Amino acid sequence: MEHIKTKGIVLKEINVGEADKILKVFTKLKGKISVSAKGARKNKSHLAAGTQLFSYCDFFIYQGRNYNIIQQLEIINTFHGIREDIIKLTYASYFFELLDSVLEEEQVNESLLLLTLKTLSVLEKTNRNPRLIAKIYELRLMASIGYMPEILQCVSCGVQEDIHRFSSKLGGILCNNCSSKDLYSHKMSQGTWYTLQYILSSDLSNLFKFNLDDKILEELDRITQSYLSYHIEKKFKTLDFLREIQDIYK
Repeated sequence: MEHIKTKGIVLKEINVGEADKILKVFTKLKGKISVSAKGARKNKSHLAAGTQLFSYCDFFIYQGRNYNIIQQLEIINTFHGIREDIIKLTYASYFFELLDSVLEEEQVNESLLLLTLKTLSVLEKTNRNPRLIAKIYELRLMASIGYMPEILQCVSCGVQEDIHRFSSKLGGILCNNCSSKDLYSHKMSQGTWYTLQYILSSDLSNLFKFNLDDKILEELDRITQSYLSYHIEKKFKTLDFLREIQDIYK
């Protein structure tokens, strides 16, 4: 039994009883953990604001043998601006659904936590295309959990010329001569290839500092969705809802 202090962000909140919550929190020191927030739903609770989805806090946690209890917290950021825009809110909810699905319990991944915080900040404070933000987040998340695609040379023969396709099955780019290795690989322009390289090699500070034309973004979207579907094998409810509301707001 111990007391721990760690920064973390609330991935999921579940109401329990009349006033309590069970949270999933992605922490810096302990990875993803479940914690109990006693009385957090009471109007005057000192835990109320910091136990909402997206809240990033310093948590003071009592860690028992079979349970964790939040004793105190200090709010760092609630990303309140995201909640004021239905499109941004839905994208952020999708990011967290994806993140929760790939994280194992107590799997420490500080780089992924920093990526998530940066992504939420850009989504909240800028007018950058949230669809592009999503593609960047998906690709960097996949790389962070061990699914880094080969984007410098043909995954089959190793050449670095005549690259025009991406194979989710083989895990990277294909040259023209090797395109028959995966008949379901995706056509890819040079611009999309360079974009993949930029996304997967840039520092976090520069990661979101670019825009794309519609054609490249469409190619990037197809490639990224295919790559996630092949390796994650899970459908996300928030993606379906996102498509519905985007049709409404067109």
